[in-house]
Amino acid sequence: MDGTGTLFAPLIQAAPAGLEVISLPLIQKSDAGYEDQARHAADSIGDEPVVLVAESYSGMVAYSMLKNGCPNIHHVVFAASFIACPSRLAVLAKYLPVALLKSSVVPKYLLGKFLFSKFSTPELVSLFDKSLSGVGNNILKTRLSQIATLPIPSMPISVPCSYIRPKGDILVSKGAIEHFQRLCPKLAVYEVDGTHFVLQTSPHQCWRVIQSAIV
Repeated sequence: MDGTGTLFAPLIQAAPAGLEVISLPLIQKSDAGYEDQARHAADSIGDEPVVLVAESYSGMVAYSMLKNGCPNIHHVVFAASFIACPSRLAVLAKYLPVALLKSSVVPKYLLGKFLFSKFSTPELVSLFDKSLSGVGNNILKTRLSQIATLPIPSMPISVPCSYIRPKGDILVSKGAIEHFQRLCPKLAVYEVDGTHFVLQTSPHQCWRVIQSAIV
């Protein structure tokens, strides 16, 4: 949700040799909606054939790119993503004082356990802190509100897709995948051991899924 690309470091570091991996940061403006983000991302990838990896909040960005027409996207890998409001918790999250996430009120140990469960390390918690520190509270608040008010989508997805569903995701409900299954007839689902931050907690397992889409 931070959109800085900072949290992609573990995935990029685990990338197989010979693959070109590009992180696409989001527009860091509080008035930027999903359509704005989709146009920005489409302009950034140009015309080269790509496999797009969309994590969490960015799932709707990828969906909007497909809706707008982005023919060079050959496959989308959705990781712990959603294209409608993902859970009841997400509805409540828009009322969360986001400054609390950046403060030292919550002990780092507890924060790590909540975000990363058994995979938590000081390095991952530090990476999370770094990712949030570069984003204004008003931007985070806007994105939480966008997530909470996402309508149910209706446009079919013709591009082949994969969905990485973390076994320990407590932020996105199990039912969130039903929207993908309803709209995407060419959907492969992979359950991976990890939390909502699955690209960070299980990067090597995720790469196996991504590579299956590249072949």
